[in-house]
Amino acid sequence: MELLFLILIFAGVFAVYDAIRKLNNNLLEQTEEIKKMREELMQKNT
Repeated sequence: MELLFLILIFAGVFAVYDAIRKLNNNLLEQTEEIKKMREELMQKNT
């Protein structure tokens, strides 16, 4: 029974870690896209 709880706790921690990692990757990708758009706008305005 204790082993089951340990496995569930480990799976829960891993799921939270994975969700945070995916969220962080999405934020980094969006930041890069914003930088690219900003550069393109600056080039078109000059």
